[in-house]
Amino acid sequence: MCGIAGLFDFNHQYDAPQRTAIVNRFSELQKHRGPDASGLWQSENQACVLGHTRLSIIDLDPRSNQPMSEGQGRYVLSFNGEIYNYKQLRQSLISSGVTFKTDSDTEVLIEAYACWGDELFAQLDGMFALAIYDNQEQTLRLVRDRMGEKPLYVAKTTDAWAFSSELKPLLTLPGLSHEISDASLFEYFSLRYVLDPHTLFEDIQCVQPGCMAIINSQGEYTEKSYFAFDLQSKQQRDEVNPAQYLDALDNVFTDAVSTRLVADVPVGAFLSSGVDSSLVCAIAAKKLNSDVRCFSAGFVGGKENETDAAQQIADHLGLPFEYYLVSPEDMLQTARHFGELLDEPNGDRSCVPMYFLSRLVKSQVTVAVSGDGGDELFGGYGRYQPLKTTQQAKFNQVNAISEYFSQRLPVFPTDALTQAMPEQQQSFRHRIMSRFVPAFARTDLQDIERMRLMDAHSYMPGAVLAKVDRMSMRHSLEVRTPFFHPSILALSMQLPVNLSTDGHELKLILRQLLARYLPQHLIRPGKQGFGMPASFFQKYAGIFEELAKQADEILFDWKPMKNNLQRFEQLRAASRSNINSYWAWIVLGQWTQSWPKQ
Repeated sequence: MCGIAGLFDFNHQYDAPQRTAIVNRFSELQKHRGPDASGLWQSENQACVLGHTRLSIIDLDPRSNQPMSEGQGRYVLSFNGEIYNYKQLRQSLISSGVTFKTDSDTEVLIEAYACWGDELFAQLDGMFALAIYDNQEQTLRLVRDRMGEKPLYVAKTTDAWAFSSELKPLLTLPGLSHEISDASLFEYFSLRYVLDPHTLFEDIQCVQPGCMAIINSQGEYTEKSYFAFDLQSKQQRDEVNPAQYLDALDNVFTDAVSTRLVADVPVGAFLSSGVDSSLVCAIAAKKLNSDVRCFSAGFVGGKENETDAAQQIADHLGLPFEYYLVSPEDMLQTARHFGELLDEPNGDRSCVPMYFLSRLVKSQVTVAVSGDGGDELFGGYGRYQPLKTTQQAKFNQVNAISEYFSQRLPVFPTDALTQAMPEQQQSFRHRIMSRFVPAFARTDLQDIERMRLMDAHSYMPGAVLAKVDRMSMRHSLEVRTPFFHPSILALSMQLPVNLSTDGHELKLILRQLLARYLPQHLIRPGKQGFGMPASFFQKYAGIFEELAKQADEILFDWKPMKNNLQRFEQLRAASRSNINSYWAWIVLGQWTQSWPKQ
């Protein structure tokens, strides 16, 4: 796990010392992602500079530091993430005559690209964001993993492209506009995050999950997909044999957990008491004979605590277990500046306990395995009941999508938001509709399947995976999830509704699999959230109102709002209408003051 950064100055906008200074600055600002080593490489024509900060996980030898070039010197790589099938790829390359100097997955990755080119990315089982510069063609490739586990931001000035694992370092790029996108701001208020490929800034975007961006020597940017998560046809899903499906999932999940336990540093696991993390730990203990250390977090005096149930699961599995109870003092101290800890604003309240859990885990191990992705891939959210509009005689795609985003995932009240930013309402609808109408246009899908698709392309990368990456990497902790193994993704795309829900319980197939390894009384019947408890906001209402008022002052002096204060007055009042909007408003205010200086 690392931080990558770079500059492709295709028209020599900056001089050579500026280029290296810019990339060094990017790397320094995300040093928490890779505190063990750093490196810098510059092309002979000085157009491209690649930077890297390393968190050493596989092959701790300094020879595995980056940026790294392949044997012939044509390609140079800066890479963030892990390639779990690197040993198989390595063996194939050795059989083809490739020799290796290190035992790292990094060298396997760059040598494999030299042999197979762009076809490589579809073969990878891994989480990654990477940059490959081709010295011969003078082109830069920026590639992101299938589901968006690892972030990759790109910024454009007049004559240069810059990229980074985090957004804030790019704000130091000389000549970059800091213009806020009103459309993205509306999206944040609607969702608590901004959908890829957009960010809150007009001139900064993301490489989308499962995509590869190519920037040629003239600075032309093109992006193409090498993977797209979708569902198979109804006929294919109807042909699934439940017993065979369960056995296949068992075998693949075992392989996925096994490869994600491989590291040259200590490895642990997140364990709440939910199906997904319990399954990860049960497979590790029961099938792989691992004594992986398990970790959890809860709240002092909180009814929402899962630590007791997690302790029972760990005891049954014979796994060491440790937990951290977040105190009111912890939460209050962190809440006063939490927006500053975020790279992009993320209004998800579960970011806070994830921050404390990551801190605990990092004090013991360097890598943690998690159950993230299970809800989206196998249908675990309570909001996945049928949409009202789809029960009407004439199905309306637009109304169905609107209902999902306005009623199933509410943040700010729609009326208040529309009044504050009326010109952005249509833009938001267009963004959402253009992305999700294809899923809703399919007559062979049921609502739960449509919503799984939407979440896999929006909520999961935009809120869930962003939360896990940013909070864990704040503590230089690598988090891996087995659910994004390519074969598990393929099984998810084959999942028929009757293996997802019976109308009462959700994630039926995962529960059936877990029942092979845990007694029924340890398998929790429903899903429980992991956010700051509502009772905490109520108990310390005065302190949170103080934080909200501070956010009011900051945001009403912020350019996107200060010119339309009257309009935003209602939005400010509406920010107190529910916990989600309350926290999202506070976080945004704190975040706006946290940008690095150019």
